[in-house]
Amino acid sequence: MVESCINLKEQFARKYRVVNEESYYAEHGPNAWVGDPWLQIIPCRWGHIGPWDADRLAASVDGHAKVARRLRDLPGVEIVQDGDGGEVTAAFTSDRFDEVAAIMRPRRRRRLSPEQRSAATERLRQYRESKGGFAPKHQANEGFTAHTRPPVSSRA
Repeated sequence: MVESCINLKEQFARKYRVVNEESYYAEHGPNAWVGDPWLQIIPCRWGHIGPWDADRLAASVDGHAKVARRLRDLPGVEIVQDGDGGEVTAAFTSDRFDEVAAIMRPRRRRRLSPEQRSAATERLRQYRESKGGFAPKHQANEGFTAHTRPPVSSRA
């Protein structure tokens, strides 16, 4: 049985960008749409944050020695991999997320004000009208399961 892990989308997606890591499509296929929490990461300025085990997260630093040193100095953070030149993986509990995030600087989600949202909606409406209307190339749920999505070439 596969052990569960902290779901980054459920806990942090309202504030930070949560994306699938590179191996997601190799694991699930090019058109996959599976919510696999083990393959979710939060991209950061100095690396990324992802799940480590059932109750801990890991911060992976990409060759920034000063950032790696600051993570080493945090109480409650365990260095699980240490490389040359500032490559470090540090495991920590989710209650330490804010402290680690202050060092790693995670990418935040873009937030639109109601005015920005309505302006974007209006621009999209005008664009669709200029193209002669919008007609989807396939019916919703036609030939697709909950774990797949339409191939890239047929998405509108």
